[in-house]
Amino acid sequence: MAKPAAATVQQVLDGAGARRLNHCHLNQDLSLALWGNRGVRVHYHQVAHHTLSLYLRGGYRTRRLDGRHSDRSFAFGAPNKLCLMPATHDSEWEVGDYQEFVHLYISDAALRHFALESFDCDPRRVELPDLTFFEHPQISAACRALLRTPWADGGERLQLQQGAYELMGQLIASYVKPSGAAGPLRGGLSRRQCNRVRELIRAQFGEPLNLDFLAEAAGLSRFHFARMFKVSTGLTPHQYVNKVRVERGREMLGLGLSQAEVSANCGFAHQSHFAAHFKRHFGVTPGQYLRSL
Repeated sequence: MAKPAAATVQQVLDGAGARRLNHCHLNQDLSLALWGNRGVRVHYHQVAHHTLSLYLRGGYRTRRLDGRHSDRSFAFGAPNKLCLMPATHDSEWEVGDYQEFVHLYISDAALRHFALESFDCDPRRVELPDLTFFEHPQISAACRALLRTPWADGGERLQLQQGAYELMGQLIASYVKPSGAAGPLRGGLSRRQCNRVRELIRAQFGEPLNLDFLAEAAGLSRFHFARMFKVSTGLTPHQYVNKVRVERGREMLGLGLSQAEVSANCGFAHQSHFAAHFKRHFGVTPGQYLRSL
């Protein structure tokens, strides 16, 4: 009897007794998970999504048993090693001593659409390779940048989405290699596009803004929008949104609103989240600013 396909990597790891240390659902096509695992065998069969994995701790006695390694693969895992498991692949793993790793899950439909809208790449050409224990400094750095961003704070969701789309761009550029992936972007947004997006942010700064919404307003793919917005403004969309929020928050503090009220009105997850961004932007805490008044 044929082995039934597993719906997700998460279900396989949950069934194998792995510990899900953290999880973040970015949208219906993208999610992140931080895992701890030891001493088990894991078999993935025909999983419907792509999985990018970065080892953070341990992995020295973890190996792949099905033998489908690329020529660049190593026998065992280790910190900073990457694995790329494309959708519908099969693989079997033996996990040794305790290890921790982060996963980015990408739906196949989303990756193909992303390649089309961001790189004008024929979706039929989008096939990721099956890679085990490889190294890629740019992809590793992008994964670690996602780990440095708080996953629980709703106010950081925009930054996490930016990071996930940057990783998708790295995968397309490195392993699909469309003609449009080479060369730096120039010119930035048109004045009309830039004004449109900035007006939306200023009007809805207290709402949970996301990259899809802002990119749609500019009429661009999410990947190109994030890069071209930074060319035009010197800030990423996430940085610009937080800049508007803390500036409006300072105005509200001056009008007598409490820090808790300002945090809620300006779209921050909680008061300490607002205070951290306020200090980063103005060099003082909200309390110090109020005392200076």
